[in-house]
Amino acid sequence: MSIDVLVLTSVVLGVFFMFVASFGVLRLPEFTQRIHAPTKAATLGLLFLLLALSLNAREGPVVTKALLALLFIGVTAPVGAHILARAGRRQGATRPPETEAKKNRRVE
Repeated sequence: MSIDVLVLTSVVLGVFFMFVASFGVLRLPEFTQRIHAPTKAATLGLLFLLLALSLNAREGPVVTKALLALLFIGVTAPVGAHILARAGRRQGATRPPETEAKKNRRVE
């Protein structure tokens, strides 16, 4: 398998996950769900795009910077999502009725 195929596959997967993240922000009904979509999917999309960059460049400084960027995003994205969720909760972001109904349903 050639490097170009791996680069192309990584770019396609990265763009797909970025699209899923943006689509999730638009379509999910609840505030905390809208935070969850870009936190998970965009981080995964960035992972694949930085992998494609590293495979295509194959230079030490580029690979190092890509790994550092991934490490930084991997550490800060969950913290940022948590801060946004807490701020939303304090500002009164409520759940839609169908979510509340699922939460209050007892499992037997």
